[in-house]
Parts: sequence; C-alpha cells; structure tokens
Amino acid sequence: MEQYGQVVDQMDQQRALVRVRQHLSCASCGKCGGTFLGDPGKRMDHLVEVLNTIGAGKGALVRLEARASEMILAAFLLYILPLLALLAGLFAGRNIAASQGFSGHPDLWGAILGVVLMVVVFAVLKAKDAQFSRSKRFKAVITAVIEEDDIPKDFLPEKGSGDQGCDE
Repeated sequence: MEQYGQVVDQMDQQRALVRVRQHLSCASCGKCGGTFLGDPGKRMDHLVEVLNTIGAGKGALVRLEARASEMILAAFLLYILPLLALLAGLFAGRNIAASQGFSGHPDLWGAILGVVLMVVVFAVLKAKDAQFSRSKRFKAVITAVIEEDDIPKDFLPEKGSGDQGCDE
C-alpha cells in the first residue's frame, strides 16, 4: 500500500512522524470525525509514526509503503478475529445452554457468550497494542523523498493542518 505525506518531526534516526491525508478508501468509514458519507472534502490529516531508513528530513515530502501482507494481517486481527469470536460464542453458548438446560432462551445465552468472547479478543488486542507499536512489523516505511508534482492530488496533505482527532 502506497501513501504520501510530509515529515513533521524526526523522533530519532530510524523513526519519523509524518502527516498523511486520509485516503479515499478510508474516507467513508466515519470512525475519525463524522465523515460517514465519505465527503472527500472533509478528509482529515493524521500523524503517523513511520520508519525513516532513508533519513528524510523535517518538512520533506515522502512516499510511504506498507506491505500488503501486514495490512491484511492487521485487518484480520482487528475485524475478522473479533467477528469469529462473536460467532463462535453465539453457536457455542446456544448449544451449551440447550444441552445443559439453562433457564432462559438459548439464543440469549449464545448472544451473551458471543459478546463476552468478542470483548475478550478486543481486550487482548488492546493489551498487545504497546507491543505492536514497538514492533516494526506494522509500520510503514519511507521509501523516497519526492517532489509535490509526484503526489496524486487526492493524496496531498493540506498545508498547515495537523492531526485532527483520529488515533487509529
């Protein structure tokens, strides 16, 4: 996955803080500021910690790349794994309640166990968040310092804007 941004700060010799503009494919989710209908004019800039192996300086326009396999794994961990836990809990809770004769409707027990398992998965992911943040595995890498003309217009960060509220 390719992204473009501007180096805002150098955290150390290997890491930099880069301002990137929310991509069109992200704009419609609504998680980061109410752009639920995906109005491209309301897309926000985000500050992202990246690996700066080429030594791009503060203010430089850069191209970032993240491996597709890591992006797919991150999406699996954040979206698919909790959904699988919910579904497993639904079916297991329903079957256990029906076979053990629990009072109440078996579907209710399934829903309760499904939500509990989903919350447990989210809690484990949250607990591992610091470990993921320290790791280089899920970080984008600055691959080149570029000129403004090399950046597609829908990727350009707006001048003078900073992070406006989404920490994802």
